[in-house]
Amino acid sequence: MNRLLAGAAVADITPPVGGSLAGYAARASASTAVHDPLLATAVAVSDGAATSVVICADLIALDPDTTRRIARDLHERTGVPEEAVAVAVTHTHAGPAVTSGGIGGVADPSYVEDACSRIAGAGEAAIAALTPAVLRRGHGTLHGVAHNRRGGTLTDPAVPVVRLERLDGEPIATVFSHACHPVTLGPDNLRITADWPGYARRHLESRIGGVALFLQGCCGQLNTGHTAVDSLRGAEPRPGRTFEAAERFGTLVGEAALATATEPAEGPVSVAATRVELPLGDPLTPAELRALADEPDGLWTRWALAQLADPGPAAVEVRVAVHRWGGVPLVFLPCEPFVEFAVELREALGDPGLLVAGYTGGVPGYLPYPETHYAEGGYEIREAHRAYGLRAAFTPDAGRRVMAAALTLAGEAG
Repeated sequence: MNRLLAGAAVADITPPVGGSLAGYAARASASTAVHDPLLATAVAVSDGAATSVVICADLIALDPDTTRRIARDLHERTGVPEEAVAVAVTHTHAGPAVTSGGIGGVADPSYVEDACSRIAGAGEAAIAALTPAVLRRGHGTLHGVAHNRRGGTLTDPAVPVVRLERLDGEPIATVFSHACHPVTLGPDNLRITADWPGYARRHLESRIGGVALFLQGCCGQLNTGHTAVDSLRGAEPRPGRTFEAAERFGTLVGEAALATATEPAEGPVSVAATRVELPLGDPLTPAELRALADEPDGLWTRWALAQLADPGPAAVEVRVAVHRWGGVPLVFLPCEPFVEFAVELREALGDPGLLVAGYTGGVPGYLPYPETHYAEGGYEIREAHRAYGLRAAFTPDAGRRVMAAALTLAGEAG
């Protein structure tokens, strides 16, 4: 007898127009319109003994404490353990500021509170919708959407897919992933949008029905084909960074998920999670911070002044988790993990279709891996931590800590 249960739900988390947009230091203006709604999509899976809830919101990031607050809220509403709740973001750069660092904007506390409640509400509704289900799993391949902005050719072409259907074949949810920054729209765009992941979800739902839940992959250094400097300095329009391009990318990802052959999978539902402390490097000296605050372009003035007042913590605690749905593993990593995480985890676990999602359980900054990236420098190492309000980048061993935790948890979950 099939014991697997699944349910899905969606909540609208679109902010009011006129608020601060996050994602680009070069963008100083508030939002002017809503191009497409921002959503929180939730899928719950249970075998009667254990329940897993995965929620992904169309936001650039959430602080680790905020994701824990959402999980705690859902636990209080439903009784599902906090550690069994994975709270992820798509990482759109055309949504509201929601973190303490701001990432290019200033968060509105009232919106953040309301959005968190709605995100938890989506999880609650997904649990309430649990119904007997079958699970099918597969993975497709897609080249050409993601590019490695740090040079070289390494990307992640995988499109992992998990389909959940009622016993009569009616779709409940399609969970899919691909690794590429949703930054099709640049700093000049002032319209709220989920970028290409929103188009991908809508394409899937229009073709097969049910709820489509997108999980962002390990795309720390992967985007749609431009340099970090394009987004960091200069808000003038750039060729190709249009809604038409976002729709094209989203349709390509959606089609890759649709074309993926899947096979049924059976097994228990389980969750294994642990917390990992990520150390930060040394802060700049007061003299260095004052010089940065006085730079003519003023790009990091606010960060430098805040650092002079308080450099903040020396480490950040994050959560790593592995959920299994019907025996199928889903790996959840925090921060903005580099693509090598997914590549090496699939190889180490012998699972080319492994779904490895980043941006889950909090996004306090970039997580370079392996540590050879540090010698190369670049935006992710030298400047990005400022957008997150951190004193410095994570130390080179931080990525190894997360990788070790993921491998250990994958073994425990198995």
